[in-house]
Parts: sequence; structure tokens; C-alpha cells
Amino acid sequence: MHPILMRQNIDYGIFVIEQYGKLTPFNRAKLMNVGFLESRKQYPFDCFFFHDVDLIPEDDRNLYTCPKQSPKHMSVAIDKFHYKLPYASIFGGVSALTAEQFIKVNGFSNQFWGWGGEDDDMSNRIHHYGLNISRYPIEIARYKMLKHEQTAPNADR
Repeated sequence: MHPILMRQNIDYGIFVIEQYGKLTPFNRAKLMNVGFLESRKQYPFDCFFFHDVDLIPEDDRNLYTCPKQSPKHMSVAIDKFHYKLPYASIFGGVSALTAEQFIKVNGFSNQFWGWGGEDDDMSNRIHHYGLNISRYPIEIARYKMLKHEQTAPNADR
């Protein structure tokens, strides 16, 4: 990520937020909320990217900037999905919101335990508050997914 962000000449910080322990189910949404709050203690960031660690951008034209008018879904075309958008309302993988947008939609819901669901809920929140999701064209917003062991999805998602 560093070479790509450096080529884009962006002032940035990368925060890796991990859940401690293995006894409770994973809560990605809560981790992203913690990341938002903790990073703002370090610096007054105004653009936030919620980025799955297994996704690598393929095109430098996929700019890591936040449009002020709407949240942005970055990972439109992932190799695992044959570089096609899985469904129209998807907001997972890599997504960007301004601090103002994140606060307006009240962040991610902490109610999602296990893998999945929190990104679709965020998409619903965005639309509920009258915002639209923007995307780069499929030829630009391309990502490679690193191979790893898959986790079972949340049955309630």
C-alpha cells in the first residue's frame, strides 16, 4: 500500500486494529469504529478508508481520496469475483467516507458478530441518510485478493 499511496502523493496514516483474544466471535464493525475513534486521537484525519487487508489495488488511477458529496466504494472489481460487481448495493472490501459522513450515519453497527453483514448495513445507513455511493469505473477500481483461509460467514447476515 505504501508505494501506491506515495505515488498518489497523499498524506496518510495506516492503522491496523485487531481484536484481542479468540474466545469471542469476530466483530469487524466494532473494530472499524474503534479505528475511527483512535485514529482521530492521533491526527485530525478527514478521510477514512475501511480496507480489508487481503485486497491489493491494481491501478494507481484508483485514487485514495474521499469525495465530499458521497461515500465511495473502492473495490468494485475483485479478481476473485471475475472483476465484476457482485451486487449493486455492495459497500464492502474497501470503502471510503469523510469523517462528517461517518458521524452522520453513526458509524458501523456493532451488532454484527462473525464474518459479514456489516458492510451491507453500512450501505443501508448511507442511503437512509440521503447519501449515494460513488464508484470509479470497473476498469480502474480493480483489486487482487490475496489467498487465505476463508472464514465461515455469519449465519444471521
